[in-house]
Order: sequence, then structure tokens, then C-alpha cells
Amino acid sequence: MPDFNKMFDESPYAAAHDLTGDVIVEVVKVVPGELTGEGGIKSKKPLLYLKGKKKPWAACKTDCRRIAKMSGSPNTDDWTGMRVTLYPTTTKLKGETVPCIRCRAERPK
Repeated sequence: MPDFNKMFDESPYAAAHDLTGDVIVEVVKVVPGELTGEGGIKSKKPLLYLKGKKKPWAACKTDCRRIAKMSGSPNTDDWTGMRVTLYPTTTKLKGETVPCIRCRAERPK
């Protein structure tokens, strides 16, 4: 049975319910993005396009720091071709626990 969240999903970005556990992905490109959240609040985030995936992943600062450390460079051009492990989890947002995607701190084997 599909996750009910997928039935409401109109987001152009990857979401936690798109993953079913750890997933190893390859970064195809990284571009600057601007997301619009609740109340029209805008935030800037890097959008990572992933090989074989339809939607880009809007990475948070913590995950960008992890990827930069693994790649040895903060330059997002150097992340192209890199393999990383993504997994679904939760985080606190405005006092509420919400689903999110995170990146493991080590490169996949």
C-alpha cells in the first residue's frame, strides 16, 4: 500500500516519504535554489540533482557540510559524480517533529 503522503505530494523536491531506508545516490549537478515555505517564507538551499531520480533534493546546511567534508571541497562543482547515502528521518521545525531527508556522514562503500 502506498504511503498516503505520496497521494498529497505536489512538491517539486524529494521528500522523506520518497525513500524506503538508506539509498545510495550519485550527484549529477548542484544548483542554487529558492524554496517557498509556509506563509510564503523563502529560503535559499542548494538543489542536488541525483542520477535516476526525478526530483532534486534540497539539502540543508548540515548535510552540505557533511558532503563538503567527504568531498574535501566546499565547491559544489566538486560534488558532481560523488556518491552519498541518503536516509529518511525527522527533525524539529517550529516546535513540531517533521519528516526530512539526511545524508550519512561517511561515503558509501
